[in-house]
Amino acid sequence: MTPIDRLVAIDAIQQLKARYFRTMDLRDWDGFAQVFARDGIFDFSEGMRITPLGQPTEGPIGPVTRGREAIKAWVTAAYADTTAVHHGHCHEITIDSDTEAHGVIALEGWARGPDRTTKLLRTRGHYHERYVFEDDAWRIAETRLTMLFTGPDTE
Repeated sequence: MTPIDRLVAIDAIQQLKARYFRTMDLRDWDGFAQVFARDGIFDFSEGMRITPLGQPTEGPIGPVTRGREAIKAWVTAAYADTTAVHHGHCHEITIDSDTEAHGVIALEGWARGPDRTTKLLRTRGHYHERYVFEDDAWRIAETRLTMLFTGPDTE
């Protein structure tokens, strides 16, 4: 892979993750499903837990969901009563081969009930991801969410 090919792949993966956030926030569940590989994995086992710097991890263990359609169903249900905005920052993408890559993306998110009167919840953490080139496009093969902290937006 040439340096230009690497840059093109990195840009495509950054666009992929931007599409992930946009389709989730706009509730475009069919579009959201397409960012994942057919046998993709969404590991939210730590996503409901927080690990404050220098502190033990706390909170409930979330699910690990396998398969594009199962991921779509789980996220659709998880956000049924939620309005959210997610931002991904500081993409660290490594191209491993013509068809595989991995990376870490910092996350900042806000969520509240759809009536917009519930208290705003703010989250911060990282996505640890693996990508594959499948059906002529980069897709998320595996994503694992880790949280640094979650709580009411009081800042």
